[in-house]
Amino acid sequence: MIIDPQTLIWIRGAGEIGSAAAVTLDNVGFRIIISDINPPLAIRRSVTFSDAIIDGETSVEGILGKHIRINQFDQRTQTDFIPIFHDEPEKIQLLSPTILVDARMIKSYNEDYRGWADYVIGFGPGFSTNLNCHSIIETMRGHYLGKIIYEGESMKNTGKPDPIGGESNRRVLYAPNEGKLKWVVHFGDIVEKKQRLGTIDNVTEILAPFSGMVRGLIHPSVPMKPGLKIADVDPRGESIDFTKLSDKARSLGRAALEAIMIFLNNNP
Repeated sequence: MIIDPQTLIWIRGAGEIGSAAAVTLDNVGFRIIISDINPPLAIRRSVTFSDAIIDGETSVEGILGKHIRINQFDQRTQTDFIPIFHDEPEKIQLLSPTILVDARMIKSYNEDYRGWADYVIGFGPGFSTNLNCHSIIETMRGHYLGKIIYEGESMKNTGKPDPIGGESNRRVLYAPNEGKLKWVVHFGDIVEKKQRLGTIDNVTEILAPFSGMVRGLIHPSVPMKPGLKIADVDPRGESIDFTKLSDKARSLGRAALEAIMIFLNNNP
């Protein structure tokens, strides 16, 4: 199949799952745009395009993303990087995307997005083919991870992070209070249990829940509020590569490609 250069795919959400979809789709030749909120809330920032919103540009697995204004985008010539936009849906819809991939993973959606593009794919809980999208990608780890759902909903949100290395709830850290965040560790650092990862307002300490590798750190410019997800420690330690997309994200990115190819083959 020859990819039509007029097929524009809008990925909403520049966290790890949206970034994995962008990497997969860019690698096979699709024209991609990504949008995210400002400031973005991704924590696995070594493998997400979200930092471009704050820092101007970033790369994921060798693919460059740059933050530009929507009115700077030229679909005919923009080929050397993936454009990253501030999430302004009304303006982005004027670019007439063929496909919308919603990878925000916010678990609850109040709009029907089916009129925003010819084909709308939603990732995970909160999406319904009867209410707000055309198909859904299952995001729950297990036998059905990456399954394309054409009727109904995905599995319900459990409210618990996926278990990794025997840890689930403890591996993800949340802000205990408001204030200014400062990290004293970096991605890939091996830390010990109760080691200080950072502080809020130089007073509240953020401590490692167990020994492992620092895999997620929210951008320090993001204002803190209680309950905000801010960090992730991986108990598997040095056995992982924090610079590469996770197996789950890569699987979901390729599931999005499968869903898109099926749609395009059925709608030539």
